[in-house]
Amino acid sequence: MDAPPFLRDLPAQFEPLRSLLAANLVPYIKIQAGTEVGSLDWLNGGTGDPLTVWQSKIGGNPYFPKDREYPTESDTGKAMPLLLQINCADVPPIAGFDFPQQGMLQFYLGFEPAEASGTSGKYRVLYFPELSTDVQDLITDFSFLEIDNTIQELYPEVYSITFAVSHDLFGESRPVEAMDLPEELQELGAVFDEWLGDYLHETETRIRGSKLGGYVDLHSDTDEIAESANGRLLLELVHPSCCDDSFLFFIPDDQLRDRDFSQVEFYFVCD
Repeated sequence: MDAPPFLRDLPAQFEPLRSLLAANLVPYIKIQAGTEVGSLDWLNGGTGDPLTVWQSKIGGNPYFPKDREYPTESDTGKAMPLLLQINCADVPPIAGFDFPQQGMLQFYLGFEPAEASGTSGKYRVLYFPELSTDVQDLITDFSFLEIDNTIQELYPEVYSITFAVSHDLFGESRPVEAMDLPEELQELGAVFDEWLGDYLHETETRIRGSKLGGYVDLHSDTDEIAESANGRLLLELVHPSCCDDSFLFFIPDDQLRDRDFSQVEFYFVCD
């Protein structure tokens, strides 16, 4: 297991805490976006989506069976473009996060992310547990998707994505001082929390980027969001075309285990 940077750079004064810190690392799935491979902005020379509908991707054309009803925005009736899709077979398993190991998980948005935040009719999360490899079963013409006043107008880019297991303490959300420390280490734990906050800020490692599972990175309003959201972090997408835009999705553990994504909560943060 690769140690997070703070543990590699741990000052000698905190050595008594090292084993406790290592034991409390939280696994999560880091999402890495590749370079932009296409664009759906046809009015400005968009090149389309070169990826297949079975690939994990940000943007582009989704895997979608012809016999299913395509998601639409509740107030406009417009078809919602794909924000991100995950071929679940690409995602390595981690303890404590019962993510599907097969099928396709997809996230759709209408237009303004800030307006969709907390408004279920303006976003959808879909899960297809079984995938057809027969293109005749799937929608292949997505010309019905509009660019104007949809998420494609804001984020037309297409990126392939990969997944890897990572670990961190998420000290912003889980201060060491609040852990079950022996009495003789409690004062040292409080000093460590102060050091860690400064370290994460100075090294810019407090922003871990896109992820599945784990805890939300520290952004404006994320403390309030994390406290009010129902369930755990499912997905945090830091959009590669605008690193200030974060898309946060939450789900209760029992619904994740049951593969019920109908009540996933969405929040948008722009720093």
